[in-house]
Amino acid sequence: MFEVLPVDVDPRLLMLLMAAWAPALAFLFGALWGSFANVVIYRVPRDLSVVRPGSRCPGCEAPIAWYDNIPIASYLVLRGRCRRCGAKIPLRYLVVELLAGVMSFALYMQHVLRPLVQGGAPALGAWLLWLCFGLALMIVTYTDIDLWVIPDEVVLPVAALGLIAAAVDPAVLGVGLVEGLVAATAGYLLIAGLRWIYLRWRGLEALGLGDGKLLLMIGAFCGARGLIWALAAGAIQGLLVAVPLLVLGKRLATSDLQEVHGDDPELGADGEGVMGARVPFGPFLAIAAFEYMLIPEQIAALVALVAP
Repeated sequence: MFEVLPVDVDPRLLMLLMAAWAPALAFLFGALWGSFANVVIYRVPRDLSVVRPGSRCPGCEAPIAWYDNIPIASYLVLRGRCRRCGAKIPLRYLVVELLAGVMSFALYMQHVLRPLVQGGAPALGAWLLWLCFGLALMIVTYTDIDLWVIPDEVVLPVAALGLIAAAVDPAVLGVGLVEGLVAATAGYLLIAGLRWIYLRWRGLEALGLGDGKLLLMIGAFCGARGLIWALAAGAIQGLLVAVPLLVLGKRLATSDLQEVHGDDPELGADGEGVMGARVPFGPFLAIAAFEYMLIPEQIAALVALVAP
């Protein structure tokens, strides 16, 4: 079937990885982790355990049975409502599970199936590592939109995981330990420095350190070019999305900054930000990092033209 067979790959493993149903299992695997990501999105910013209690209805607080907790399928069967009380379950739960499944499928095709077809060895470690990174980006996107929070419990361990992978085998992520450390440090210090300047000269917190920690994670996984892309593309895409929404009288965040974090004078008064409104920056950094994760060769070539 293939002109060149992968070297040093067990034939039995090869048959499993290249089976017609393997990408479907990759999708299911991602959807399962997407279900867990939904738990993290809701509980971690509220200082709740992600283990106990088990999943419960947001309306009646009744425990959700296992057969009503199957990713994607249960939401569709129940039409987005609790079986017991009929309370509406946010559409976000379905969206996160679907996106996680699609992301896992795409990464499997990129890091496992494509190398096999081309006669190389499958990069199972790369698939799992990038999936972890992508899930972290997804969690950060929703927690920042919902509560203006980028959880340390998510970004810092994932950043450490990226640096460990770079130290053990730089080829897994395509980033060496030195580059990962430099990019991670530079990303954090950039936000911390801008935050200090605004606090020093204007007396307000224009950027949160959560954005710096997010860039730390992006730098650890994506290296210097990924960091540059996240900053540039995140800023441009943020304006392209935020300005039209604000013109239409809509806002990106689902809550007001002061509602969540209080009346800290360092947050600034009303009228600050983009067109007089505060806009969370984390989701746009995360979207740009998603892009770099899925099409790294094309973006790296583009970035190299600007910053070789």
